[in-house]
Amino acid sequence: MNKIKIQASRCPDAYALLFSYYDSFLSRLKKVSDPDGVNCEAFYEEMHEQAKQLIKTHPNKALIRRSTTNVLNHCKRSLTSQKGNAHILESFKTKISAVLEEIEKNVQKIATYGARAIAQGNRILTMSNDYLVVRTLFEAERQKRRFEVFVLKTDPPGEGLELAELLAKKKIRVTVIPDSQMGICLPDVNLVFIGPERLYESGFIHRAGSLPLALTAKKLNIPVYLLADTQTILFERERSIKFYPSDEKEVYKSKNKNIHVMNYYYEKVMYEPIYKVICEDGIFEMKEFNNWFLTE
Repeated sequence: MNKIKIQASRCPDAYALLFSYYDSFLSRLKKVSDPDGVNCEAFYEEMHEQAKQLIKTHPNKALIRRSTTNVLNHCKRSLTSQKGNAHILESFKTKISAVLEEIEKNVQKIATYGARAIAQGNRILTMSNDYLVVRTLFEAERQKRRFEVFVLKTDPPGEGLELAELLAKKKIRVTVIPDSQMGICLPDVNLVFIGPERLYESGFIHRAGSLPLALTAKKLNIPVYLLADTQTILFERERSIKFYPSDEKEVYKSKNKNIHVMNYYYEKVMYEPIYKVICEDGIFEMKEFNNWFLTE
């Protein structure tokens, strides 16, 4: 797999966390010289515990839940296959490699479809540092499209700055915008890209600030695109949506006990302001995507 390691460390999305998780176990499997010296059940339990911790810490990153459940179910079946350690460990390695290849395949499809939405001279606004958005912009740049990107700082913790640095290294023209000034920038923008962490029945989960961004863009008749693998679909009736507060000191540290601070990284956004969804199966109008993927 030829994935591009471009993720932020301040607020990593599901792709960054999954790559780190899989790479750590895959590298260990590749170094095994004596399979009989490995406790396969203990290896599986370590994978299981780390996956559980990832899901607990990031409950709305649906791709992590879907992907790790798939891999762990396969590994558990291998453990009960009555085969030797060499066969079991090879099965673990093969499955992880296959899942990583499937992730990359879908990412490349989405990036290719997404690049088609970018016309010459477009001015694109985005926020955070979403892997699918970055890959789409890189693909458009590879195709010699000329465009400009405006990046909301997405503060706290400000991972939009890391995205700006990545784009600048590719010599893509990029401007950083304070979150509060999105309304100043949007009238000059042609389209908005958002890479949600989770899609559910009536909306999606993404970084705080996505709601005012989507609503303002809709009001100004600027198309808002969601870039998402269908594996990020996780209905609320299956798993409840949970938001955990982040460090208050990122916002403000006061000695006055009468001042209270709120700091949440993510929020719910309804689908109404969304123009189209770009997934591994193509580009869909929001209503069409709803009928195909969100309605049972």
